[in-house]
Amino acid sequence: MEQAFEALRKAISQPGTVPDLDPEDEERFAANSVVAFAVGGAGSRMQAAEGVTNVNKNVMPLPNGDTMLEYTIRMYREAGFRDFLALVSHQAQSIVDLLGDGSNLGVRISYSHDPGGPVGRGGAIRNALGNGSLPQSSRLIVHNPDDIILNYPGSFPRDLVAAHSVAESRDMMATAVLAEGLPATYTGMRVGDGVVEEVIPYPTLPVPAHVGVTMFSPSAYPLFRSLFDPSRRSDFEPVLFPLLVKDRALYSLFISPQCWIQVNDLKGWNNLIDTLDSADAN
Repeated sequence: MEQAFEALRKAISQPGTVPDLDPEDEERFAANSVVAFAVGGAGSRMQAAEGVTNVNKNVMPLPNGDTMLEYTIRMYREAGFRDFLALVSHQAQSIVDLLGDGSNLGVRISYSHDPGGPVGRGGAIRNALGNGSLPQSSRLIVHNPDDIILNYPGSFPRDLVAAHSVAESRDMMATAVLAEGLPATYTGMRVGDGVVEEVIPYPTLPVPAHVGVTMFSPSAYPLFRSLFDPSRRSDFEPVLFPLLVKDRALYSLFISPQCWIQVNDLKGWNNLIDTLDSADAN
């Protein structure tokens, strides 16, 4: 099975190069970019976690006193980003109460409220373009703050900027962050003529997976306007990504799966806490 996986990996997972950018180019990139947090969802799978009642899950305090939102903001701030946008709906006030205008974190934070309830990331970005909270000339990083980038070797935002600079040099509109080599959540089996010939618990799958972070150039905004209705719930991955792929307009940045923790349920939340505890212990 490992030989088959390796053949599949070579066929579908070929990362591009990430160049070294001049620090001045990085600063200009960051100065003309907005980091948007998709925090409008209800987070129903997190309801069993202590402290989630009546607040958005992204403001839930971690044992070290941090929150997923503040952690992610600081990660981008340290790379020179200063402008942030919260795409809010469910328990929006709890996010506003935590972040305010961003001055306590040394950044600027604006808010775009989904009209009439959560409208998904596609609808939320379309709404932000319509209400003026997302500048038409700024690049956009959409980051789900419950997709935590942790223990990254170097600067994740700088590598994202470097990858997107390659995308723009090739007239591409977006860069998706991917992780390859994620373990399956089940026992895998190789079968020949109906007979199970090999068993592999939790096999590592050589299929690149989107980790919930995407960078867009302003050239993508007309597509958001034409494809999404801010009054209807829709996400951009199933709608926009296939069109970008068809036009060869979607680039990628690969990261190690060990640097990504998805916190969309109680298991992910506990995994994040355990990882932070291990880091503190070391």
